[in-house]
Amino acid sequence: MEMISLTCWIQLNKETKEGTLPEKIAVYQHANKEVAIICNHQRSVSKSHDAQMSRLNEKIMDLKTQREELKVDLSRARKGKPPLKDREGKTKRNLSSEALEKKIAQIDSKIEKMELDKKIKEDLKTVALGTSKINYLDPRITVAWCKRHEVPIEKIFNKSLLAKFTWAMDVDPSFRF
Repeated sequence: MEMISLTCWIQLNKETKEGTLPEKIAVYQHANKEVAIICNHQRSVSKSHDAQMSRLNEKIMDLKTQREELKVDLSRARKGKPPLKDREGKTKRNLSSEALEKKIAQIDSKIEKMELDKKIKEDLKTVALGTSKINYLDPRITVAWCKRHEVPIEKIFNKSLLAKFTWAMDVDPSFRF
């Protein structure tokens, strides 16, 4: 068990960089994946995996379409022209350039998050992460890592694990394994 926890600790320290919350969670999941592989925690690909990936791809495509429409509206707004009509032929709200830029940035971050989610889902489809997290990893490593990198522990541990590992929640962020 110590070797497993040490592997996780090393992976987390080696791979964690400053980044967005989803990027930090992806780093944790990758470290947990390395541990699960060592422990041979495999699973078959779920029956719904392909459907989930298709839905995710559809959502990404919808967002990209929305983004392109907003870019056209932004270009028209900068030229002082009214926005084009939407697909149903209705007139769109006339938004300022700043509001359109903000919406485009929001959509860009959603697309980025969904692309990361898609990559993670594909990467982890044959690995069972829960077993190693519950039975093999020292939870103090996870709690300290979450505190150091400002990741809410609820993003890593579900409610039952939070209840199981209450003893580890008071660990200092500088904890080293």
